Amino acid sequence: MPYTPQRTIKYIIVRSYFLILIAVAILISAYSWQILSLENKVVHLEEFHDLFDNILEIRRYEKNYLLHLGSDNFENITKYLQKIDQDIRRLDSTIIRIAGIKAKEDLVNTLAEYRKIFGDLSSGQPVAQEKVRSLGTSMLDFSEKLLLIKQQKIKKSLRWIMYGYIIVTGGFFLAIIYFFKRQVMRVLDCTYFLQQATKDLINDTFSPMDVEPGCKDEICTLIKAFNKMAVELGEKRDRRIQARKLAAIGTFSAGIAHELNNPLNNISLSADTLLEEFGELDDEDAKEILGDIIIQTDRASTIVKGLLDFSRVKGPSQTELNIKDVTSATLKLIANELDIHSVWIEDYIPEDLPSINGDFQNLQQVFLNLFINAMHAMPEGGLIYLEASREGEFIRINVGDTGNGIDSEHVDHIFDPFYTTKDVGKGTGLGLSTVYGILKKHGGHVEVKSRMNVGTTFSLFLPVAEDLQDEKSV
Repeated sequence: MPYTPQRTIKYIIVRSYFLILIAVAILISAYSWQILSLENKVVHLEEFHDLFDNILEIRRYEKNYLLHLGSDNFENITKYLQKIDQDIRRLDSTIIRIAGIKAKEDLVNTLAEYRKIFGDLSSGQPVAQEKVRSLGTSMLDFSEKLLLIKQQKIKKSLRWIMYGYIIVTGGFFLAIIYFFKRQVMRVLDCTYFLQQATKDLINDTFSPMDVEPGCKDEICTLIKAFNKMAVELGEKRDRRIQARKLAAIGTFSAGIAHELNNPLNNISLSADTLLEEFGELDDEDAKEILGDIIIQTDRASTIVKGLLDFSRVKGPSQTELNIKDVTSATLKLIANELDIHSVWIEDYIPEDLPSINGDFQNLQQVFLNLFINAMHAMPEGGLIYLEASREGEFIRINVGDTGNGIDSEHVDHIFDPFYTTKDVGKGTGLGLSTVYGILKKHGGHVEVKSRMNVGTTFSLFLPVAEDLQDEKSV
């Protein structure tokens, strides 16, 4: 599945940072405006309270006046009439907006009538008590109604501010959480993507991850770098295996030379005999000598072909193999070397074992490394024994020797690259790490058991071909 290109994470974060700043600025401005608006409404509410209180006061003095209580009632009524006039002028637009223009005009007319009644007192006319009470009650009811409406509007505004704060702020933070969750999930998806790719790389089933053209974000760059690293690791691994092959050839070159020398000597002797006795030999003897030459030539050709096949650089090619064919071909390569070092072979690998899927040349490299290590562990000669059996979904091949053994402190490190127990100049520490890598590449693994001065046994586990086939068909 190709990775879909997106904007760079840096661009998204920077852009999001500025968008969040703008959103916060808008929220602060909106809340500030709402608070200022609420403050104005509270101020108006206080002014409506003043109007209501002034009307209450004028009603109190009105009552005292009608009951002839006190001597300054008329002056106080006049004073509070002026205050009420001022309140109405100050709240003119607000009263119209709340109660309507007609209700405001009715209030003004009622107040004018009320003032006229107390204004006529100077001419000696009696006060119409019922009318005064009716007008005062009307003004008080109207102011109380205005006050209640204003209070309800402020409560409504408070609810809107509170709900708006909760909804908008909550939505804003949920949006931020959602955005960062998407970014985190994107990074986690990439991490999982790379984890799977790493597992494929370890199991040698890795294929470069697809990245769409034009993708330049950090994740695309990381995937491209990972692809490049995987390719370079594969190339280095192949070069290391090839270097081990060439080193192995150098190790048993004397045995190969001796192995080639025998058929070449036989060819030379047969040719000399044919040349010296040419004309004296009958046809049957001549054919026999020529047949010997052909046999020895085939023998030399087989040795050279095996050597070339082993050392040739080629791409990975897994086919169905019988493990005994691999071990037998490897033993033929170093047969003379084994004789020179007084090492004999006991081969108990049955020929009817299930097949495996593998690269013949790479597996040959595995056994060659193990055989050479065994020879080095037995400088005075000894025994290499081979046995194999099926264990579950694996073929187990044991390669044992009667050599010096490996100290327990070294056993856990022998498969590490460049780790060696040999003297300086006698080993690179790459042989067993190559064995480990090739087996891992084939879906197998290796175990080792060793006792000092008794010997070492390497157990190789390779998946059975039919099990691999079943996995592919599932």
